Amino acid sequence: MLARENTEVVGAADEESGAPEVSFAATVGETVGSRVSGSRPTKADELGSLRLDVPRRGHVLTTVAETYGGPVRAAVAELRRSLERKNYGNLAEFLPSSGLGRPESGSSRGDGEMAAWNIVSMWVAGVAAGKLPRRSTLAEAEEWFSGGGFLRRRLTELPSAAALDRAEEALRFRGDADAYRQLLPYVLDPHGPGSRLSVMRDPATEASRGRKRAEGVFYTPADVAEYMVEGCLDSAGGRDAPTVLDPACGTGVFLRAALKELRRRNDGTSAASLASRCLFGVDIDPWSLDAAAFGMLTDVLSDGKTRACEVPAALWRRLRLNLACVDALLIDRAGAADMSSDGARVSLSALFPALEGGPDVIVGNPPYADLGRRSDLGRLGRVFATLGANPRSGAEIYTAFLEQMIRLAKDGQCGGSLVLPLSVACNIGPQFVAARGLVRETAGRWRFAFFDRQPHALFGEDVKTRNAIVFWTKKASDDRAVVSTGTLMKWRGENRAAMFKNIRFTEFAADISAGIPKIEGFLQAVALETIGTRTDSLGRAVRGIGRIGLSEAPDADDRVVFVGPTAYNFLNVFLQPPRIATRGERELSRHPLHAVRCASREDALAVFCVLTSHLAYWWWHARGDGFHVSRRFVSDFPFGLDALGRHRVKRLCEAGSALWSAIKENPVVSSNRGRVSLAYTPNGHDDMRRVADELLASAAGLDGDFVDELQRFTARAVTVAPQDRKCSCQGENDDHDETS
Repeated sequence: MLARENTEVVGAADEESGAPEVSFAATVGETVGSRVSGSRPTKADELGSLRLDVPRRGHVLTTVAETYGGPVRAAVAELRRSLERKNYGNLAEFLPSSGLGRPESGSSRGDGEMAAWNIVSMWVAGVAAGKLPRRSTLAEAEEWFSGGGFLRRRLTELPSAAALDRAEEALRFRGDADAYRQLLPYVLDPHGPGSRLSVMRDPATEASRGRKRAEGVFYTPADVAEYMVEGCLDSAGGRDAPTVLDPACGTGVFLRAALKELRRRNDGTSAASLASRCLFGVDIDPWSLDAAAFGMLTDVLSDGKTRACEVPAALWRRLRLNLACVDALLIDRAGAADMSSDGARVSLSALFPALEGGPDVIVGNPPYADLGRRSDLGRLGRVFATLGANPRSGAEIYTAFLEQMIRLAKDGQCGGSLVLPLSVACNIGPQFVAARGLVRETAGRWRFAFFDRQPHALFGEDVKTRNAIVFWTKKASDDRAVVSTGTLMKWRGENRAAMFKNIRFTEFAADISAGIPKIEGFLQAVALETIGTRTDSLGRAVRGIGRIGLSEAPDADDRVVFVGPTAYNFLNVFLQPPRIATRGERELSRHPLHAVRCASREDALAVFCVLTSHLAYWWWHARGDGFHVSRRFVSDFPFGLDALGRHRVKRLCEAGSALWSAIKENPVVSSNRGRVSLAYTPNGHDDMRRVADELLASAAGLDGDFVDELQRFTARAVTVAPQDRKCSCQGENDDHDETS
């Protein structure tokens, strides 16, 4: 019995082999260390939140995948060692992908490794499709896969008998078809566990994490892929079977999601026909492409419309023909003006003749990694505007994939969807400004959905990121870009499915050069445009904005307003803190605060009231990344005291004094790595904060409906967050995003 990451999974015994077998229900239904009754759900699609390929509270996707993927990699390692000890000449001739455009020499995967993965994957695919019993040997799996003679050479004849025995022993502990079918894209990941959570549990996985971060490899949960595919297939002009391209397909999560949706829309057509006609993928890793073909093969074989007489290897090759091992950034549309004369770039139609006019839909999750050292940096900068704006190895590669979505899609009606880091909406660097400029200049309907990393993250609890999902739909008649956006989604793991259903998009007219706002509803859209036209700012009305350590704050004078550099449930704004709040044996945080120096105590109270308002929290949420509070945000906040008028400033001063008196004796104290942080929450004092909301709204020409909306917005944003007070503190507890 194999236990991974402190998870004990216990199942019924296989009557024929005597080896313990773990059922689907065993993995999804019980907590750590518990036993199951052996009952099985009937269909994965009916399980909702109990799906293995979808993260949720207490269900870490990579942990479950590793329960199955660990033995697979162990079996591959045994076979690889045996294959690499012998000289078989051109081992590539033995592989199922022989003759399908193998990558040029210098590939990251040697032939021995590729052969080992193929041997094991035949077994996995057969078990996952329900075509092989778990007790089958690897040789029997290859016999089934080859149909008795489709392959010219048998891979299982190459390793030693002892290596085959050890590989089969590694696989023998389990073989539940439902679990393998759902987890297949992740089970065939050669990297192994490599998330922050895996390193915390097992430091030995640090090397794998480093490789995955360097390559930007973090696989997408199935529900994310399905949401994106469903959201962009409708853009294909009503075609029942549009062509779909994933330019960074990995082991095929998006291709399988597209096949699932195409089957739903084309009930009378076989999965084999849909996959071979419609689905195409590109990746730089040759094994990922083979693995993607095995994943789709499993779905094709599970379809009752596939002819029983078709040999699995023949079906696999048909699917594999639609997958190309090439750098996606080197692909151009046929006849594109930027095709290089030295042959370094490649035409999309040369890779896939069926896509001569471009695919109907492009969907995927591009690498979240630096561009890296390349000899063609200058050429890439000329092809891709976003790379030309930041022509260096440290440039983010994913913005070029956003450009490729536009460059490669077919003329006329088309569309696409990519899941990207939130920085595409918030970062003000030239590369990201160029990316947003590209959106603004590209005709069609653009929709942006945004996802926070707390309480739960889009990619699961092991890969903490803030993300944006972008949808693009273009019709032949479109002549301008129309941009819609949603709020920064926060949700709990048990509400994940409802979260996708509740995403709403709101069209707005504001310029997106400085960022794509995160808003929801007509009232917020009007306020965004109205407030955005204001020319005054908080920074112009104060003496200056500097930096100061928390330990220095009690000694500062009473004209300074402190603003924490991070936030979540509230902006951490406070005045001179009582010294009693900082006593203790632990060291105070060294994370510097923004120090807003005002002309008088009265001005400081008014600024404090302004920055603790619901309006300031909403504006930060709409314009920022949901975590960092920059000096630029404080300085540019579009309400300066001078422009508010003496009457409003006096009322803000009075409300600020009352609010500070109410909260100053009850700081939220948190500890991180032995250092103490303080935060002062205005939450729970809505009446006092409403005074500032009403004064600021009236100054901007907004009515009471927007003031009511501000309170509703704050309530929604805060109530979904963790209820423990210590979790609500603002400080340096939030590490950098896992993948960005």
